[in-house]
Amino acid sequence: MSRFRMYPTPQQEQQMLLHCAHARYVWNLAVEQHSHWHPGRKAAPGFAGQCRQLTEARRESEWLGSGNADVQQQALKDFAKAKSARFTSGFGEPTWRKKYRHEGFRVIGTDRVPELTEDGSAKLNTKTGKQVMGRSVVVHKLNRRWAQVKVPGCGWVRFRLTRPELPKAKTFSASPTATASGTWRSRSSPYRSRRPVRARSSVSTGA
Repeated sequence: MSRFRMYPTPQQEQQMLLHCAHARYVWNLAVEQHSHWHPGRKAAPGFAGQCRQLTEARRESEWLGSGNADVQQQALKDFAKAKSARFTSGFGEPTWRKKYRHEGFRVIGTDRVPELTEDGSAKLNTKTGKQVMGRSVVVHKLNRRWAQVKVPGCGWVRFRLTRPELPKAKTFSASPTATASGTWRSRSSPYRSRRPVRARSSVSTGA
């Protein structure tokens, strides 16, 4: 898993902070729904049900509807993974995210790239025989020290390229650093990663 420091413009930073607020909001709604469950009561909605509720909430709330739907759905997906991994991760039930402490959001790649098997050959669909295409984060190299990544609603955001090769990932998570104003921390999840999402109230870093 790679980590890079991002340097958004002031306008991009405000949009990214809004992504953080929306992601925290829908995560906490999911925590609240599941906290009310007890034996004998109907189970709380799963990821698909929560996505349908999110669509309704976005129509009713101008603030939530102004945000990026993919970022908000990824927060629900991270919650669902954390919920599933609560017995094996060692962190227990997902807990509340707090403002200024547990800030972050996840972006799923929009580029389509061919997936490979363990031996490096093309991965084929068993039914159709066609090449399986996966997602990839959109990253461009600017020079030896700098690159840029496409963030929803922000366009291209620069980051320091601390490795000779561009990161290849299906998703990446971004969170503001606590020590430097205007800089952000980004973590990318590599292909074929199977690390579970940690069930804690902070930015998830697994695929």
